[in-house]
Amino acid sequence: MVIVNGNPKTGGIMTKSWITALLLVMAISFPAFGGVNLTSTISDVTLFSNQALVTRKAEVDVHEGVNEIPISIDPFRIDTDSVTARVFGDGEIISVQYKELPVIEAPQDFIKNIEKKIEALQNNRQELVDKKRILQNKANFLGAFLDFSQTQIPKDIKTRLPAVEDLENTLTFLDTGYGEIYSGIQSLDIELKKRDAELKALEEELRARQDGAKTKAKIIEIQFNSAKSQNIRVETQYLVRNAGWSPLYKVSVSSGFDAIDLTMFAKIIQKSGENWPSATLSISNVIPLKGVRLPSLSSWILDAPRPLARAAGRTDFAAQKSAPGVMADESVEAETRPEEAAFAKTEVRQLPFSFEYVLPKPVDIESRDKETTLPLFTKSLQGTVSHLIVPQKSLRTYLVARISADRELLPGPLNVYFGGRYVGKTHLIEKRAGESFDLALGADREVAVKREKIRDKIEETTFFGKVERDSVVREVAYKITVENLKSIPAVVKVIDNIPVSRTDRIEVKDIVITPKPTEENLNDREGVMLWNLDLASSEKREISIAFVVSYPKEFFIPGL
Repeated sequence: MVIVNGNPKTGGIMTKSWITALLLVMAISFPAFGGVNLTSTISDVTLFSNQALVTRKAEVDVHEGVNEIPISIDPFRIDTDSVTARVFGDGEIISVQYKELPVIEAPQDFIKNIEKKIEALQNNRQELVDKKRILQNKANFLGAFLDFSQTQIPKDIKTRLPAVEDLENTLTFLDTGYGEIYSGIQSLDIELKKRDAELKALEEELRARQDGAKTKAKIIEIQFNSAKSQNIRVETQYLVRNAGWSPLYKVSVSSGFDAIDLTMFAKIIQKSGENWPSATLSISNVIPLKGVRLPSLSSWILDAPRPLARAAGRTDFAAQKSAPGVMADESVEAETRPEEAAFAKTEVRQLPFSFEYVLPKPVDIESRDKETTLPLFTKSLQGTVSHLIVPQKSLRTYLVARISADRELLPGPLNVYFGGRYVGKTHLIEKRAGESFDLALGADREVAVKREKIRDKIEETTFFGKVERDSVVREVAYKITVENLKSIPAVVKVIDNIPVSRTDRIEVKDIVITPKPTEENLNDREGVMLWNLDLASSEKREISIAFVVSYPKEFFIPGL
């Protein structure tokens, strides 16, 4: 077996004098396979986030000496530096080159097939239009007949009355005729809409194909110096553009909180220009890099601070945003059903720098403008479930599952299901093994919360009873009430805060908090507090927060 990396500029692996002699021999003797494209098949595809590594295989009989083996490929865009080849046989590879040869017309059979389908649909549509026109003419005739009857029949009535049988026949004719005509027109309109939709889809596909249609034949040419006449196996690899994948997650939490399953899917985009029929597909989370530069470090300079313009504001980006759903009804008894089918499992390969998921069976993925979604793995996770309340922002009580990742997870959208029901969508930021993340499972109405201001007193005094004070002293107190209406205990996390002054002109003092918070300055946010409450069934707990704020009377303090 011999292997070489292809490079269109250098081409060979031999000495200059040897190649010169070889070229003289090639000029005298014609190679066995010059100008003949072998039948090759795509056997393996490794899909990266922004490109795909395609492996093609072929078998061919070669004679002793130099053979040119051309492998035809179809992608719209290819990384020419990525072209490699392996030959399984007795001999050596002279060169591997990527070539583009001009062609008279695009040879893709599927383009011609699409054009034939469009032509057939257009002909069929025209037939439907003709049938509709005939029915409309019949309807117009009946309409003219009615117009005639409205003027002629009254004139006839003056002289003679029409027979009852004639009137009945006329009414039956009109009723039956109109009914059949308009029924036929409606059926034709439905068929025309179907044909228009089919034509639109085919025309879009044709445009996409024609945009990437070959004006040049693309081949990978392998020059192989065979030691004897033999049958050899050839493998070529190349990177193609317009193909890639991104992760999509599904988290399912059982209504009894005893199971948390994470399923990772691969959303595949395949517009490379060539189909991948019955290929072994591998999904890799490595990102192939090109032109990588190693990081460098500059000098660490200490200098006196210089005045800078203060930024107008600051934007905080939440790591995750979750759309809350409605909590599943736990009172509904589970029906006796067959067990839910699991997703197919992939083979996980741990590479030095990445994971790679190999699908268990070959798949057919066409080059098209549609996404393909395939499951990669399902994993049972460890997690804790609690209720979260932030009463300053919302009086809803959110059911939250904190999950610990046991493997590296890429960023991507995440759909959340609770008790088999969809409750919302969030976006998972990249997580390393062991990192935790929170999932909102919906709003729980059975844990009630109320936050009320119970005191807001402004001190109205004067300095020595004569001069009005130039500052305001304000006493503020809040009460938070949390009640567990469930028949089972509930773990509740309550987050609230007290004001924090950034200037000596505003003073916050006489702070009284009951009970004492479990954690102060939560996540390094000054003034933010967390209480962990274990509430029994029907238990009610209160949290009191009181403080005094003094500030210049010309100040307006928002939020108080």
